[in-house]
Amino acid sequence: MAPRPLRPAREFEAAVERGDLQLAIAIARDIARELQRPIPLARALELLALGASQQAESYDAWALRWLARWATETPNATIDEALDIAAGLAALPVEPEAIETIRRVGH
Repeated sequence: MAPRPLRPAREFEAAVERGDLQLAIAIARDIARELQRPIPLARALELLALGASQQAESYDAWALRWLARWATETPNATIDEALDIAAGLAALPVEPEAIETIRRVGH
């Protein structure tokens, strides 16, 4: 039986689903290095949500970087959207379902 081909995006998703933060971070770094740019915001949000539950001491810094990146990369971003996303990010560590609000507003 031959080894299956490496599919970093699928491996990242699997690591997130398993709750393996360290592996997900390592794969995200590999993807970013290969693409020569940061991972897509949607994937970074998945990583952020996982980090919220496992590394609370780092969460605020990660969330602020994600928000700044969202504001920079989102065409026609508004302050009202940023406020809604910031509220969702603040709630995420205690309300995991807040990720849906962030996704909806952040499209």
